Amino acid sequence: MRIELLYSGGTFGMVDQGAGLRPRSGIGGEIADIVARFEADEERSVEVRYAELEDVIDSSDADPATACRIAEHVRSSVESAPLDGVIVIHGTDTMAYVGARLAFELREITVPLVLTGAQIPLGHPGSDAPSNLRLALNSIAAEPGPGTFLAFGSGRHPAVRASKRAGDDFEAFVAIREFTPPPTPPDLRIRGLGNAVRRPVGLVTVFPGMHAAFLDVATHHYSGGIVLECYGSGTLPLQGCATIETVRQATLRGTPVVVITQCDSGSVDLGRYLPGRAMLDAGAISGGDMTRESALAKLAYLVDLGLSGPPLRHWMSVNLLGELSNPPAAPAFFAPVDDQDTHPIHRSR
Repeated sequence: MRIELLYSGGTFGMVDQGAGLRPRSGIGGEIADIVARFEADEERSVEVRYAELEDVIDSSDADPATACRIAEHVRSSVESAPLDGVIVIHGTDTMAYVGARLAFELREITVPLVLTGAQIPLGHPGSDAPSNLRLALNSIAAEPGPGTFLAFGSGRHPAVRASKRAGDDFEAFVAIREFTPPPTPPDLRIRGLGNAVRRPVGLVTVFPGMHAAFLDVATHHYSGGIVLECYGSGTLPLQGCATIETVRQATLRGTPVVVITQCDSGSVDLGRYLPGRAMLDAGAISGGDMTRESALAKLAYLVDLGLSGPPLRHWMSVNLLGELSNPPAAPAFFAPVDDQDTHPIHRSR
């Protein structure tokens, strides 16, 4: 196998020098030792091209640019030489968020991209770092098809369905919702956007007593859009009419509000209850049964492409990678296009 391995930081390679665990660089030799043992045990030759991000980080410091930097590296690596797969070593705290964004950013690559990490650092007693890296290598060998996945503990999970559910258990990630990739990838096409301005997106979780002013501040700060994690099928405190008016004003400003559910199963149905219907009438977008990680990643991806208004609403409802459970078909949106000014999305930053 020919593998590109990118180390971005996280617990996997951390050390404690008296002030708590912190990231360290220069773990290529330790990676090589794990790969050598894998080769001997599996009787398989593995060629690894090892690289590190310029600044390895605690994954709690990951920001929207982190996934884009990783995507740029992965895309360049895949285009520069034949590979059977790419492994990204990443911290667990934001692995599901970064993995989901990478899945959208790199949906055109033809080899598997696998993220892995550890709950206990390399060299510490009982470390799961070696076994998780072996799992990532084995997953590429066993399932060489394209896609972005998290390999951790004893399983491999689709990045667009994965969430972290344990702070110290070796089975840290789950994919509770069904993974249903479309039989044929939708032909997402956009007009040439040139210098589209990247606007921040955010996540707000609804809670009892949430005030409309809180949501209003969030929609002004995260002008690119808000993923609003609501109760059940999509309800929230109305605060009279204040919350709905906040959603309406955000939509009018061009700040989309995407509604998802806090529940582990079921889907948003904004037409079911009065609060959901009111949000729908105010311009809110149903996020179906997307996880918070996927909804945030997908919204940011589409906003970064320059989409807004009806096109954004349409593509948020289309199952691109398996992030949605094939909901009832959304009304088709056909943007006016010019054949000479239209191109398939193939990002290159």
